Amino acid sequence: MTERGVRILLDALCFSGMLAKQHNEYKLAPTAEAFLVKGKPAYAGDATLGDFAWDARGQLNRIIRTGKAILPAAFSDAFEPTWAGIAASSLVDWQKQAESAGALWDKLGFTAESVKGLRVLDVACGAGVLSFTLAKRHPSVRVTAIDRAMVLSYTKQIAEAMGVAGQVTPVVGDALNLDLRAGAFDLVLFGNITGYLSPEQNVGAFRKAYEALAQNGRVVIAAPVADEDHKGPGEVPMAGIEMLLFSPDGDTYTFAEYRGMLEAVGFSEVAAHKDDWGLVTARRIEIAQTKVEK
Repeated sequence: MTERGVRILLDALCFSGMLAKQHNEYKLAPTAEAFLVKGKPAYAGDATLGDFAWDARGQLNRIIRTGKAILPAAFSDAFEPTWAGIAASSLVDWQKQAESAGALWDKLGFTAESVKGLRVLDVACGAGVLSFTLAKRHPSVRVTAIDRAMVLSYTKQIAEAMGVAGQVTPVVGDALNLDLRAGAFDLVLFGNITGYLSPEQNVGAFRKAYEALAQNGRVVIAAPVADEDHKGPGEVPMAGIEMLLFSPDGDTYTFAEYRGMLEAVGFSEVAAHKDDWGLVTARRIEIAQTKVEK
């Protein structure tokens, strides 16, 4: 059994009400003890496992035992059709997603004046709805959308549907091997990708983002962020199951872990914003060095 896999599974079961957690100890919740213990009169464990269907989806039992995800890495070539399919699904409901995206930008205080001429880099953009919503609100915003070629074929369609194709530059690229010009952007956006990456991979991506940002530029991470005890918020513990299925090293990181990764590459003003999913921002601020005359 891998410690990471067991911990993520147990946290998800706490969210489901089957377990209770105090500090780092887990125990059966009263309802689970009544209905999920074999041999008890009210046992319904087999039916409950069927409802979850986790093993049917991704061989969860094997993954927890071996630590090996279904695919070797979320950003491998083999995963490209999966990401493309997710982007394609947004062609149906991008309007609903745009409403949530608008609320996110409001929460961050992005006004017409503050985003005038803003240069945005959307890393592993997927459907691109989050950054495109900002562009739709403010015509002077320009977005560089980076992702795999198969994914971008749908990203372009969504940009056209949202009326922002003229503000978007699609670029075929890999989130783990970003080739960016120094100081080229004012905002770098990481959507729901950082949880699929290891801490080392995130640090590498954040370092590239830091170097690509202009002075006072910001990074925005919109991804599941766990409470310090991994009990919440909202459905975040359940997101950990996806990390187990599709990433050998990812996790639902806490704010403290994100802050450590961001500060390690030079970011400051790292902040968590109240959100049921996860929202973290940081800024590139270089402190001027003054020479002390002796």
